[in-house]
Amino acid sequence: MKAFIYFTRRFCLALLVIMVIWLMGFVIFMITLPKQPGDKQHVADAIVVLTGGKGRVEVGIALFDAGLGKRLFISGVFKGVNAKTLASKQDVPNALYTRLSDVELGYEANNTVQNAIETAKWAKENNIKSIRLVTGSYHIRRSIIEFKRMLPDVTMIGHPVPFRKIMSRKALRLMWNEYLKLNYVWAQGIFG
Repeated sequence: MKAFIYFTRRFCLALLVIMVIWLMGFVIFMITLPKQPGDKQHVADAIVVLTGGKGRVEVGIALFDAGLGKRLFISGVFKGVNAKTLASKQDVPNALYTRLSDVELGYEANNTVQNAIETAKWAKENNIKSIRLVTGSYHIRRSIIEFKRMLPDVTMIGHPVPFRKIMSRKALRLMWNEYLKLNYVWAQGIFG
């Protein structure tokens, strides 16, 4: 009986330690979210925007207009949506609408892995050697990992779009889910 109680206590203590480490990891994940790109000057062969969050399309088009990419590809667009419709649903300033005719859209992706697959196909067809990847700051780390798996020889420049309301319930839930997905992707990389 004593051995069972000893084992149970040790097991509960180990679980508690794992949970505390896991929660500390989440806090570190949140406070270290990138707020700005590591490289603001490099002109990439392409700017790739992943749909799914506010400000991403706007930032991508502004970067393209500023000359930080030779091409602009937006991955994960709903079928039947064109660049002008997509821009009108975002906060894209009217001054940038002149660049929309140069935007290329991908309609095949519904998640990050599919974004990477769709972009890899497009990048290989267009001989892309460097990408400025635009997505949410909470999503940039996992996105770069997934994209590097599909495009190991392509230089990736992460361009995070910061959260506007980081402490809202919706934002915290989104970040928690992303933290779990990021840990899963890291574990895949470690354990195959």
